[in-house]
Amino acid sequence: MEWARDAERDNSTGHESAEDVVATESGFSAVGHTHSRQPGVHHAWVLQFGAAPPPRWERAYGGKRALGTGVLGRAIASLQRGGLIIAGEEEVSVNRFRGWLLALSPEGDVLWERTPGHEGVNGFNAVSVLEDGSIVAGGDQDGEGWVVRMDPRGELLWSVKLPQLEHITALVALPAQRIAVMGTAEISTTGPGISRLVMLESDGWARWEKQLPAEGRGELDALTVLPDGGFVAAGRLGRPDSTDWSLWVIRVDPLGEILWEHVPEDPQVESGRAITAFPDGSVVVAGASWKNLLADQEAKVWRFSAEGSLLWQQSYGGDGYDAGEGIARLMDGTLVVVGSTSSKGAGKTDLWTFGLSPEGELLWEETFGSP
Repeated sequence: MEWARDAERDNSTGHESAEDVVATESGFSAVGHTHSRQPGVHHAWVLQFGAAPPPRWERAYGGKRALGTGVLGRAIASLQRGGLIIAGEEEVSVNRFRGWLLALSPEGDVLWERTPGHEGVNGFNAVSVLEDGSIVAGGDQDGEGWVVRMDPRGELLWSVKLPQLEHITALVALPAQRIAVMGTAEISTTGPGISRLVMLESDGWARWEKQLPAEGRGELDALTVLPDGGFVAAGRLGRPDSTDWSLWVIRVDPLGEILWEHVPEDPQVESGRAITAFPDGSVVVAGASWKNLLADQEAKVWRFSAEGSLLWQQSYGGDGYDAGEGIARLMDGTLVVVGSTSSKGAGKTDLWTFGLSPEGELLWEETFGSP
């Protein structure tokens, strides 16, 4: 089995990616993971930027154990007074995970670290900060949707299971400490599942829920709140009589009633993975479009008006496997996208970030990684 050992060694380093990004008062911060600092051991990786690269600072966190363990950063949000909160999962042994939260100072110093829940196939995929400074994180535990609320010092306030969901994909903070949660049920290995939007009160009680789509199958992976209190979500919608899917963007009112939805007339195999809103109610979606019979993919960004009209769409990347995983609108109105690329950079897969004008013009791009 010498070839298997060679393959394991070859893949134990050189892979980096970004999973999420948040705008800050002076720029943006991205979170992802790397296993090049200690080959075969995952570290969460946080980079803080001004309006563009190079980063002001970057640090790796976790990864204290043996091969096949470590931590993965999945989501990021800004804390009050300029810090950051990171959500993800800690792999304590092979295929054994638990939820992981990390609070950082504005300089990247650790304020506290928590691993709520228990070991299993568990973890967090989304995080947000409420008006009172408390933190909510969502993911899955024991095959059910899972939301926790922590106070600003990292003490657990409550933890709730949402059995109507198998996996939480996104959540956003709302006034009066309420939380809008997006998640997926009936997950399939051959196509999309079914999404539900769930409204939680400040104590974790589910006030109402809405199934999306009402008919058919589709998964919504990203969610943002609009100035009028409604929501726009993005993901993928299953095609009738096919295992393929199309981009799916949907706007709902504050009670979850559909106002409009967008599915391309000439569908490609593509999906939305992140979303951000402008003050006028227009939204920008980042994701990926597959090509060459799913052999590789390119990053793609779409902008929609408040009424659901497609304003522009643009692809980014190269000949390899590229994806946009997070998007944020900065204070000056420009956009920043983060993700991963194998088309450029030093490693097998590099963390990738690029800036865009509101019209989709590429302003800059940079990769970060190790050979």
